[in-house]
Amino acid sequence: MPRRAVFHKYPLIGRFADVARKRSYLWSFKSADIRPALYAGSVLAFMPAMGVQLPVAFLLALLLRTNVMVLGGLQFITNPVTAPGIYYGTYRLGKAVIDASGFGRSIEVVEPATPYQAPPGTPIAPPVPAPAGPSAEDPPTEIKWTRLLGTTFNALIIGGAVVGLLVGGVLDLLWRFGASRAAVHRAKVAARRARSLSTGATPPPK
Repeated sequence: MPRRAVFHKYPLIGRFADVARKRSYLWSFKSADIRPALYAGSVLAFMPAMGVQLPVAFLLALLLRTNVMVLGGLQFITNPVTAPGIYYGTYRLGKAVIDASGFGRSIEVVEPATPYQAPPGTPIAPPVPAPAGPSAEDPPTEIKWTRLLGTTFNALIIGGAVVGLLVGGVLDLLWRFGASRAAVHRAKVAARRARSLSTGATPPPK
């Protein structure tokens, strides 16, 4: 987790330590500053961007005015150990979404036009032997690979976004539950202190 005291030690983003320390919202643990970081950090963590996630997380924290420690800390979900399983799972999920909806599929190659049909009675020339090699109707190998890579990348993006939003939603629920419990506890402590001060007794320890 990128902490304020050692922010300058991180590669790339450490050069902006002075800028980061002047922005209090990057280090705030108020709900308004935490909840956007949970969603943005979770989505970014499951994107195929391992290696540049921390710089992107810092930029997102500045744009969204949210907690950079939470947003950056979530990027360690994806690491050299967990990345293969995570990316395979997000790819399979994204591919299922693409197959079901058609959204995200690479552009299909336009099929060749239907050949001209001569009217009945027109003399027909003898057929010309087809040249050896791939059929004219088949797209070039380069186009096939481009379409395959495009669909694969789209599947990783779509699957990562879906998983990230789900994880962010779960973390948001846990945060709100913990924040509400903490608020109730603080209210009880404040009430006990108020009663103790009104009676002149020593307030109980925290």
